Amino acid sequence: MWTPETVKDVVSKHRLVIFAKGTKEQPMCGFSHRAIHIMNLVGQPFEVVNIFDDPSIRPALVEFSKWPTTPQLFVDGELIGGSDIVLEMYESGELQQKIAAAKS
Repeated sequence: MWTPETVKDVVSKHRLVIFAKGTKEQPMCGFSHRAIHIMNLVGQPFEVVNIFDDPSIRPALVEFSKWPTTPQLFVDGELIGGSDIVLEMYESGELQQKIAAAKS
C-alpha cells in the first residue's frame, strides 16, 4: 500500500524519477511516452514508477505532489511537472541545466 511517505521515500532515493503510466520500455499513454522519450534524449539514468503496478500509487502521488495528472517528473526531489512542462523545459535547455545542477 502506497502512501505519500512512500512516494517521498522513492523521490528522495532517486535523482531522476518519473511516475508514469507504463514502463521505460512500454509507456502506456502518449504523455508518459513523451516524458520518457525526452528523458532518454537527456541521456542521464532515471527511474520510472509505473502507476498501474498498484492502485494505491496514483492517489498517494497526487496527495504528495498536489499535482493531479501523470506523468510527473521529479529532479532531486523537486516536482518539475508533466510532459508539456518537461517538453518546454527540454526545448529551452532549462531541463538539461536543472539536471546538470542536481546532485549526483
